[in-house]
Amino acid sequence: MKAPQRIFLDTNIYILGIQIPESDEAKILEAIGYNGEPLKLITTKIIISPELVDQIRRVSKYLWQKDQSGWNLSQIFNNLNIDYVVPNKDWQKESEELKVTKTIPLEDIEIYLSAKYGHADCFISSNRTLIQSIADFECLTAQQFLQKYMQQ
Repeated sequence: MKAPQRIFLDTNIYILGIQIPESDEAKILEAIGYNGEPLKLITTKIIISPELVDQIRRVSKYLWQKDQSGWNLSQIFNNLNIDYVVPNKDWQKESEELKVTKTIPLEDIEIYLSAKYGHADCFISSNRTLIQSIADFECLTAQQFLQKYMQQ
C-alpha cells in the first residue's frame, strides 16, 4: 500500500527513534530520510509546527543536552521534506474551544491542531488514541504504520 502524502510525526517518534536505534520509530525516521541517507523509502511531506519544534527541543535538551537537541532539529530541517505550518485565526479559535471543552488533554491540543491545519493524511504517535477520538485523519502507532505501509 502506498504511504500517505502528508504525515505528522508526534514528538515521541523523533525522541524514541533517536534513543532506541532498533525501534519502530527509528525505522520510520530512517524511511523518511531523517539521517540524511540519499535513498528515502517514503517520499512524503512531513508536517511540523512551532509547537512540535518546541517539544522536540525541550525533550531533547532534557534527555541529551543542548548540542544533541540542536543536532536533532537540524536533521529535521536539513534532511526531511517538511511543510512548516503556523497557527492562524481559525487554529487559535479552535484551540480556545478545545481548552474549554476539554475534548483532548491540554498538552495535546496544539499537536492535534498542527496535524489538522497541516492537512495530515496520517498522524503517527505512541499515544494516538488521545487524538484519534476527534481526528478526521488516520491515527496510527509506529508499529501499525510500518505494518500497513512498509510491509514488502
